Amino acid sequence: MRKTLATAALLALGSVTAQAQTPQPADWTILNFTASVNKPADIAWDRIGGHDWCGIARFLDLKSCTIMSGKGELGSLRLVEVGPNKIVEMAVARTPLSYTYAQPFTPIFYHGTMSVEPVDATHSRIVYTLIWNQTAVGDAKAQADARESRQRRFQIAVDKMAAAANAP
Repeated sequence: MRKTLATAALLALGSVTAQAQTPQPADWTILNFTASVNKPADIAWDRIGGHDWCGIARFLDLKSCTIMSGKGELGSLRLVEVGPNKIVEMAVARTPLSYTYAQPFTPIFYHGTMSVEPVDATHSRIVYTLIWNQTAVGDAKAQADARESRQRRFQIAVDKMAAAANAP
């Protein structure tokens, strides 16, 4: 299975060369996004497409999302197109109402976790967390710009998810 995943990832990269290991020392940045939902967690998860490994694409306005292997279970690979960039993402954790992915071939070693958490029997909360090593991003201004860009983009996506989950 490891050989298959590695081969699929390298094929997806095409002519792109895999980057070096995460630079050290690492300067990890974490962003958290949340939105309240007036539905039970399992219904919210279904409505935002949590069971679909590329379901997030419609909320993040990705140019494309292609499943390369698997269906979202551990080790699944997808190729997302963000602007001119095509990025391989691997599922590294999964629960019934969450998944975590990594971008192992980027110098910032980016990870994201998408989840819906129950608040009570009829309410839930969408939680999206990002973490990456900003060392390779550049100077302090470039790092701040990267954080602000993600802050705007992902909060908009989480708000769209909440609207879809809250719809009648």
